[in-house]
Amino acid sequence: MFDQSHFDVLQDYIASGCTMELTDEELNYYNALYALVGINRKYGKDNAIAFLMHEPFNMDRMRARRMYTEALNLFFLNDAVENDAHRNIIFDNLQKAALAVLQNATCAKDMEVYGNLLTQAAKIKQLDKPDPVKPKEITEKPIKVYDLDPTAVGLPIVSRHVLGRQIDSMDLPEREKNRLRRDANIVDIDIEEMLDDTEEKTKDYE
Repeated sequence: MFDQSHFDVLQDYIASGCTMELTDEELNYYNALYALVGINRKYGKDNAIAFLMHEPFNMDRMRARRMYTEALNLFFLNDAVENDAHRNIIFDNLQKAALAVLQNATCAKDMEVYGNLLTQAAKIKQLDKPDPVKPKEITEKPIKVYDLDPTAVGLPIVSRHVLGRQIDSMDLPEREKNRLRRDANIVDIDIEEMLDDTEEKTKDYE
């Protein structure tokens, strides 16, 4: 029985909201995995694996263990991370244990055990840790505005003549000086010269 795994198909089936149509064998595989989860909860891992090693499945232990893992991942996995499946199983068991203690509590000691179980469950679920910071939406991102007018940010206006003399006094190639003059709006921008300058810089990196 079950010559091949249908785990991938069943993942898609659950992701679709169980709207996909399954073949009879795929549906039987789904039911078998679901049964494994129930057996695991009530009787433990060893009994769940043994269930597959007898009629009507008659699987060898390796194949049964693989199917057991598929069952845990299919019904407990919520984030494509295997550890999450185990956390959810332990969390579920601790909650059931806490409820059983609460229902049968007769003294303060019982309530202390109940509280400890809830605390352990919260830690397993990582409820004691802050939620991860979500990335800000585009509408929440700061808007940057660039302005060539220094007075817009409270800075004084620099004399273009003084700035030009400072650039002229620099020990730089004339091409670099021209670029600085353009950036400082001391001279008009020459598009052709800018293109030539860009092409020259590109050649330097080839």
